[in-house]
Amino acid sequence: MRMQHDFLADLPPRLVSDPNVRAAWLAGSLGSGRADRYSDVDLHLLLSDVDAFRREARAWLEALRPLVLYKLLFDGQMINALTSAGLRIDIWLHAAPPVLDPAKHKVLLDRDGVLHFAVPQETAPDSTQVAANLLVQIEEFWRCIALLPAVIGRRELLVAFTGLNVELALVTDILMTGYGRPRDRGVKVLNTYLGDERRAELEAALDLQGLNSESLVMAHMALAGVIRNHGPLLAARHAFTYPQALEDAVLRYVESELQAMNWERAPIFRTTVE
Repeated sequence: MRMQHDFLADLPPRLVSDPNVRAAWLAGSLGSGRADRYSDVDLHLLLSDVDAFRREARAWLEALRPLVLYKLLFDGQMINALTSAGLRIDIWLHAAPPVLDPAKHKVLLDRDGVLHFAVPQETAPDSTQVAANLLVQIEEFWRCIALLPAVIGRRELLVAFTGLNVELALVTDILMTGYGRPRDRGVKVLNTYLGDERRAELEAALDLQGLNSESLVMAHMALAGVIRNHGPLLAARHAFTYPQALEDAVLRYVESELQAMNWERAPIFRTTVE
């Protein structure tokens, strides 16, 4: 974490010397104390004049580190930057002080004592909404699987590979939501929320043996096997009706279409469609 530590060591004098900066704090993994050498710097600034800071923000940041990327996102409310050494920096610009979570934020500067902490009240997720969301995601997953014959028949291998990523995102969301492990960190952290067993199950499903039709079909069907195994369990757990007719129809269609194109490995579906 040397890059992050060095940057954060150089940052306080810059904050203190700028009268426009009323307060500053860290969020993300650096704010919560879970940072590692791969962490971004998620910096939040409370400013007297947001527009004035935004106009000079690139020079302000380049006084600390040379930049190779600088972008304004979310209508100019966030700065996204990359230093020449590869350090990723996000800076959020605030005109009013938010309430901070002591478990997730670390204060670097508070000139006037304007920052306040409060432990958020945890509320159980709405069970009806969770069930409804899971059903929508499972149905969407099977809709995606039904597209497999089209991309394989057209030999659109890159599209088939992209489809795997779409399906994987659905599967991970289904598993995390269904088993009560919602992700509360950035997109680059997933293993913790899946658990070792389910992580290994998904990694094995995506063990491609080259980018070819056979390996792609088997990967799609391996993900289908994950939902076949976990979907009904999660439906029972969250008291909704699993869309069995949809699953059966999709798998029959996929098997039939691949057989029609003389798919030499069609027998792999014998372990999937019973």
